[in-house]
Amino acid sequence: MVESEDMDLDRLLRQSIHGTGNLDIIETIPDHSEVDNQIAIFDCRNHFSGAMAPKLPQLSANFTNIALIYPEPANRRSAYSNGFSDFLSWPVIQPELQARLLAQSRAHSLRDPNYRYSHITLVERCCVYLADRIDLSVSVRTLAQVLNTNHNTLTTVFKREMGLPPLAWQRKLRLESAARQLRLTDRAISIIAAEFGYDLPANFATAFRRHFGMTPQSYRKHELRKN
Repeated sequence: MVESEDMDLDRLLRQSIHGTGNLDIIETIPDHSEVDNQIAIFDCRNHFSGAMAPKLPQLSANFTNIALIYPEPANRRSAYSNGFSDFLSWPVIQPELQARLLAQSRAHSLRDPNYRYSHITLVERCCVYLADRIDLSVSVRTLAQVLNTNHNTLTTVFKREMGLPPLAWQRKLRLESAARQLRLTDRAISIIAAEFGYDLPANFATAFRRHFGMTPQSYRKHELRKN
């Protein structure tokens, strides 16, 4: 679902989705059981620009809400602080759109007891290996040796399926898992950082800010205020 006054935006996003080759648009009216699995993209390009900015849309708790924004760090922070699950940078780039949509789709899948990262055996084995060693840095060459393939094949197949190369995917999983700990526990940030492979809290803070647009401490404070 796309929410925007720009009538061309829906068409542009549909073209981008079709252009990825890995995502399909199925024209159907969801029944009640499928409503919670919808992803909504809200056009927020002009919503975080100051006092005269338009009023933000009302977000539905039943949807995964993604903000389309200009890619300044302040806009990323505003997207998260206003309750969006993720953001999409403008102008839209196909690989980023694919990565964002796949990530949110897989977040829905996590609630499925039969959840798998991928139905492609090589990708599934790679994801499980990286997830089980979330605190360790592993080279693609080592991954290829463990999985009995070559690194070019692994990188190509993995990126086509998951939207990111293997190590970038692990880093995203690491940071989002750390964010969950920040939201749900009062454990020290330094302990959470170490648990996810960051020996230096400063390195964790830098990586976290690059991904979420705010520091771990600011993220925790914001989540506490929301609740």
